[in-house]
Amino acid sequence: TRRSRVQRARMTRLLRAGMPVSEAVKMVAREFTGPVGEEMGRIFDQQKIGVSLPEAVLDCARRMPLAEVQMFATAVTIQAQTGSSLSEILDGLSKVIRARFRLRRKVHALSSEAKASAAIIASLPILVGTGMYFMNPEYIGLLFSEKVGKMMLAGAVFWMMCGVMMMKQMINFKV
Repeated sequence: TRRSRVQRARMTRLLRAGMPVSEAVKMVAREFTGPVGEEMGRIFDQQKIGVSLPEAVLDCARRMPLAEVQMFATAVTIQAQTGSSLSEILDGLSKVIRARFRLRRKVHALSSEAKASAAIIASLPILVGTGMYFMNPEYIGLLFSEKVGKMMLAGAVFWMMCGVMMMKQMINFKV
């Protein structure tokens, strides 16, 4: 989310300024309200009682099952194992997360057109049938009164539902 991006950017700036990781976590916990601030506070508290930073962040990722938190935990764990610069890792992570959000927005925009088309296609038979009923009720009434008409109507509803489900599967993307 936007908060976690701002939090990572803030933490990156603090780390580049030479602040220790535990102090950067403490600052982020103090400055942010809500779940992000609470979780950073828990990470800081766990560090104070002797839990390693990677372990504390992995606990946070278990409590908050979000992809962004999982990536943050992975970045901190990699940094602890390799000894690389955490600010560079977090900077790269924020770029990846921004790219994911851009892709998600683009997919949403592109799929909106397909959703509108699917809604029009799904509602068209109902609108045409209603219009025909008001124009000539005896003509469309055969669908509801005759056995063959009822079977045709049931078949049309079944195939329309199959088509709607297929369009829904084609439109929904996981990013």
